[in-house]
Amino acid sequence: MDSERIIREYDLGGGITARLRDATRHYFGGYYHVRIEVSADVPLSAAPFADAEEYRAALRLLGEQVHFHRTLEKMAVPEAGIAAVRQGLLEAFDTNVLPYLSRPDFPERFMRSEYARCLKSNACR
Repeated sequence: MDSERIIREYDLGGGITARLRDATRHYFGGYYHVRIEVSADVPLSAAPFADAEEYRAALRLLGEQVHFHRTLEKMAVPEAGIAAVRQGLLEAFDTNVLPYLSRPDFPERFMRSEYARCLKSNACR
């Protein structure tokens, strides 16, 4: 992630930091695509898995960290509206995404769901 464009960081505990990056770009003729990219790397641990064998399988599929990523965005924003839209997206993050990321069970639930997704889709590693 480009550290020069990081606009906020949140320490979620357990070595997990959520970073919000401004990825706003010019869209067309004075209109902008206002984007805030949210990411956090969750270290894989054995706790959410049934046994050591399942944990080793998860390590093979997911690696040592599971990447959480969300994008908050609004298209076709006039230049004069960028700051207000960005603020609205940040408020939406604080209201909707941050409470989810801050839950004590977030890391384990996220690891399990990503592992299940990989098993189902065969799209990982």
